[in-house]
Amino acid sequence: MIEQPWTYSPSAQSTISVVYLGLVSTGIAWLLRFKILVNNGLIFQSQVSYLIPIFGTILSYIFLRELITFKVLISLVAVTIGIYFVRRAGDKKVI
Repeated sequence: MIEQPWTYSPSAQSTISVVYLGLVSTGIAWLLRFKILVNNGLIFQSQVSYLIPIFGTILSYIFLRELITFKVLISLVAVTIGIYFVRRAGDKKVI
């Protein structure tokens, strides 16, 4: 409200970029997400979302040179162990 954003007019290039990101990139990601959901089920889909912080941490270290502390490593190991236990419990057949 202080900066009055309604007075700005975006360029055509920035508008096309926003539309592209919204339709193409996000659209493809959602299509892949629903394909995984149909093929593998809801439990696997929820486990895939737990991988986001792991890959985010790895990519931020590689590209942004962010510091990975001992606490971060412990939390990533905890997430990985949790995914392992859920997968292992899902593989057992109920008699």
